[in-house]
Amino acid sequence: MHQKSSVYFLSLALALPCVAQSQTPSHPVLQWGLSAGVNQYKEPNLMQLQGPEVGLHARAYNFNAMPQLHVEGDVFFGKQRYTSNSTGSMNGVHNIETRWRALMPVFANTANQHGLYAGLGLHTLWNDLRGTSSTGSGGYERSATQLWLPVRWVSNFWELEAGVLVYGRHTSKLSQANTSPPSADVVNTQKKGAYLQGQLNLQMDARHTLSPYVRYTGLGDSDVVSNAYEPASKRWQAGVAWQFTTP
Repeated sequence: MHQKSSVYFLSLALALPCVAQSQTPSHPVLQWGLSAGVNQYKEPNLMQLQGPEVGLHARAYNFNAMPQLHVEGDVFFGKQRYTSNSTGSMNGVHNIETRWRALMPVFANTANQHGLYAGLGLHTLWNDLRGTSSTGSGGYERSATQLWLPVRWVSNFWELEAGVLVYGRHTSKLSQANTSPPSADVVNTQKKGAYLQGQLNLQMDARHTLSPYVRYTGLGDSDVVSNAYEPASKRWQAGVAWQFTTP
């Protein structure tokens, strides 16, 4: 882990000279977006969550103090169906995911916003599985906070992004389930994970872009706390985003 982080931060440090370049003061560029897609989450041989989601997106860059810095945020709202071979099924499971990133260009000034970027990312996840499944099993809330190291390549039409998990904390509120005796809430640590996303940017005019995307995220087993752990998981997300830039 230390070797992986050291190499990453060395490449990120090479981007810092770009910050020092003086530029004529200007207003930040703001880009907004709306998306619609599908989200499928699987814990192999255990359970699955699948359903539609909508997203809100924002990106800002060209700040006077740090013109090469990109600050971004995404929020996804989903409504999913839960299925499991052992505990039945449940409809209307709410899912909220957020992603926050700060990215800088690596090696060179990228006035046209193309090239290689690296930075830091913070992701949060929340699932509301409270209620009773078709077999009478009780559900509970699940949440996670994760720190990622993202790298992105931007060309005329494509954005390719990959990330490696640095650290994550996953909370399972097992006390909400109808178990006997009642279970205690558990917080597990996640240290293995990666994601890969591809996005095609179709320029409609000077301000509007249509962007189909697909994303895969894989997480490894967590540590074990009180005989409970968060199993390995796979998540697929696909959809299309409409993005527009403020004048």
